[in-house]
Amino acid sequence: MAIPARLYGVHDHAKQHYRTPNPIVAWLCFLGILFPGGLVASSALGPKLTVGRGVLLLLLIPALIRLGKSYRQLILADYLMATTAIWMIGVAAYVGGTESMSSAGAQATELAGAYFVARGFFLGPEAVAVFIRALKGTIAIVVLLGIADTLSGRLFVHEALARLVNSAPLLAPDFRINLVRAASTFDHPILFGTFCTISSVILMGSETTPGKWIQWVGVSALGCFLALSSGPLLSLLIAAGAFAYDRSLKQFPWRGSLFWTSIAILAIVLFAVTNRPIAWIITNLTLDPVSGWFRLMIWDLALARIDEQPITGFAFLPLNDSILDYTVDSVWLQLALRFGLPMIGMLILANFSTVIGDRGVQVRGNENVDTARLKWGFSAAVVMLMLTGLTVHYWHFVWIFWGLCLGIRGSLRESSLADDRYYGAELLRLRDPIAGLSQVQS
Repeated sequence: MAIPARLYGVHDHAKQHYRTPNPIVAWLCFLGILFPGGLVASSALGPKLTVGRGVLLLLLIPALIRLGKSYRQLILADYLMATTAIWMIGVAAYVGGTESMSSAGAQATELAGAYFVARGFFLGPEAVAVFIRALKGTIAIVVLLGIADTLSGRLFVHEALARLVNSAPLLAPDFRINLVRAASTFDHPILFGTFCTISSVILMGSETTPGKWIQWVGVSALGCFLALSSGPLLSLLIAAGAFAYDRSLKQFPWRGSLFWTSIAILAIVLFAVTNRPIAWIITNLTLDPVSGWFRLMIWDLALARIDEQPITGFAFLPLNDSILDYTVDSVWLQLALRFGLPMIGMLILANFSTVIGDRGVQVRGNENVDTARLKWGFSAAVVMLMLTGLTVHYWHFVWIFWGLCLGIRGSLRESSLADDRYYGAELLRLRDPIAGLSQVQS
């Protein structure tokens, strides 16, 4: 809904507190991506302190101070994310003791810490644009290094870092279709592919000029291809289809309802015609059938163990299983095994609470920032992270990136609520000047 010209003053009042963050803050958010999480330094308190975690600890208190300002408005996701972090640490301490609590604290810092850093610093479309500029620079660097992996036929970055610290490489090369699976600066090719996919989805929404759209979405998609991972590639194709649908029907306000209704119908049909819908997805939508069947076996084993201890999970204690103690290729299964099903429920609610039911007034911060498209990009990124997580376990920077995307989508929701509040107050002022002025000043 467009704002009439006579109401722009109210919108300016709503935005007067929006401060564009220093670009250094945005770049710091991506600093951890340049150092694989395996390169860590043990702190005096015990848990491993990666570069990404260190940055979050540096930015968290200033972000919370900004979020606590009187002009800021907390949203449901803020409470859900804080509760999720508390639950993770609490149940880990209850089940596994101090050692599990420290590991859970590290993971909670990555997810919830990143969320609140994004919520605190990136309020409003112009601030989000600063974040996206840093994202573009980062994606250019990591894709270039991924190309070096592919052209050299080895994990170029990992081998160089291993020589730098005089240790064995953190990761052995893996091959598909006679190409090395590029890992760039990530701990695994699948994490590199996931980051590139989510970046591509964000840039689909944020870029408004065709040339730049093709350039940046193409660069991100190239990185996804170089990783040769089924889950990220599938998510990228789904996101591209959703974007094409949204843009082709942009003049119809009911397109969102139709899209989600269609998705629900497809899910119902899938569950109705297959005995094991997750198994069908895993075995039919993967590049490597062997990998698909291995993931299916992991699901069967993990679900049986989750059923033994569904509320609290097993924290970071060994499961005494030769497969589950080695790998669990699904972030949802891993979280349920470690922190129980309640944590899964809280995280899902936190994700959906940032993207569902947001019908704020659509305005442009300036001619280069389209709020509606930013919302689409970060909403799609959140959904794709949830979907890709069915066959991918996130750790280190991709886990942090999920928190950043959630926090920024939450801030876009908060700015919409501010638009609604001041737009509604101005309409009231036109009808009842005294009551409207009172509401604006509050």
